[in-house]
Amino acid sequence: MLYERLDEMIKLIVDSACDINSEITDNYDIEVIPLNITIDGVSYLDGIDIDIDTVYKHMKNGKVPKTSQVSFESVSKAIDKCISNNDDFIYLAFSSKLSCTYDFAKKIIDEYKKKYTERKMAIIDSKGGAGGNGLIALQALKMIKRNLPFETIVNQIQFMIDHIVYYFTITDLEWLSKGGRINKTIGHVGNVLNIKPYLTVKDGKMVVTKMIHGSKKTIQTLIKDVKIGTEKFSNQIIAISHADDLNAALNVEQKIKEAVVGCKTTIFEISAVLGSHLGIGGVAVFFLNEKPEFYEW
Repeated sequence: MLYERLDEMIKLIVDSACDINSEITDNYDIEVIPLNITIDGVSYLDGIDIDIDTVYKHMKNGKVPKTSQVSFESVSKAIDKCISNNDDFIYLAFSSKLSCTYDFAKKIIDEYKKKYTERKMAIIDSKGGAGGNGLIALQALKMIKRNLPFETIVNQIQFMIDHIVYYFTITDLEWLSKGGRINKTIGHVGNVLNIKPYLTVKDGKMVVTKMIHGSKKTIQTLIKDVKIGTEKFSNQIIAISHADDLNAALNVEQKIKEAVVGCKTTIFEISAVLGSHLGIGGVAVFFLNEKPEFYEW
């Protein structure tokens, strides 16, 4: 069913902590606000001035990139574009527990709301990022294309945020120690013993749920958890994100299709901002544990 709309259109805005791929960019109109990456004192706009391959090249040479929130200029540019096109907009922002981006952008948007009272503007804390945001963005774009009302789309996004599940593993513990995210001794010993961290996202934060010995057992755990988590809603799109390891993503994709009958899959390459934190290697899976009211393949 299509809903009639008058002059206004809805634009979806995300930031570069959201994974997107050609399936999204080739079929939908989406605005991406870049976060910032600093290497050797030089600041770059993620996805504009620097891409993930270049970031990985620096990392392989021992550089440790630093990241920071979106800028006032980048947020204002995206909003001004919507205003000039007479568009309402919804901004699905990176988790407020992992970045200051949401809080910073919300203050800017609140000021725009005072000036442009006729426009509908919403910013939503995704409580996540990467392929989780990519999945939510894909469904939001499908709802926009179907001309669903603004409030309906916002409510459906909130529902998906509450029901999206993250599971991921990281290949190189020493990289996390270089960035100061775990103890250096743990990072070194973990790599020597082939220990893999198994993580999820809870209340907007990354949480290590267990440490598993060996890549094979880690993937087996991942597939088992995906199968259990999708029992109530198997006919859905499951996202896989990878950090410079497409073969690992393809392997996980095949195993998911065997384990979850009736699902579809989509693959993302993790963004440069998140790749800077997580290091090279590793794979993540994202899915919904309950079906939204509006859902489209």
